[in-house]
Amino acid sequence: MLSAILCEEVAPPGLSLNRLLQRTQARGSYLFIILLCLPFVVPVALPGLSTLMGGIIGILSLQLALGQSTRLPSFLGERVISPGSASKLLGGSIRFLRVLERVIKPRRTAWLGSTPARTLNALLIAALACLLALPLPSPPFFFSNSLPGYAIILIAASMMEEDGVLIWVGYACVVANLVFFGLIAGLVLHLLAHGWQSVLKLLSGS
Repeated sequence: MLSAILCEEVAPPGLSLNRLLQRTQARGSYLFIILLCLPFVVPVALPGLSTLMGGIIGILSLQLALGQSTRLPSFLGERVISPGSASKLLGGSIRFLRVLERVIKPRRTAWLGSTPARTLNALLIAALACLLALPLPSPPFFFSNSLPGYAIILIAASMMEEDGVLIWVGYACVVANLVFFGLIAGLVLHLLAHGWQSVLKLLSGS
């Protein structure tokens, strides 16, 4: 249980991300990725935190895609997490994790264990981490953190427990992300085009 991992007493100099990552190795690096996504279960954009967590998740998922052992660079991984910050990291989101743990189970898993599937799903998580890291404000983009967060959690949980059914829910969530961020990109491009036309009108004096 993640809450037990975080609440467990640690020896000086304290608990770092790499030490926490090392503790979760028994259940896999995907568990650690889920932990990093828990603050984004609530549909409120957190630009500063999401950029940091998205970057960390991106590093870990690329290492998984390359078949490497997961470890963060020292400037990130060796920074100590205070007990208070560790508690805030989970907060009320632990309830969400408990619900998820009751849903996930190994089923129809043969293909999930293949190297292509593991590589593809790790790359999907890396792409979603890029979306999570976008510094979009809230309001108006209330779901800009939670949508990629949910997709990452679903895919990571499916890979961790080799759940070949839940993974399709994760893929559906990926499609939802593509639609959502595609609409945002279209809106931004429309505003930029409108702004550029206004500038051209001012320059032409019309």
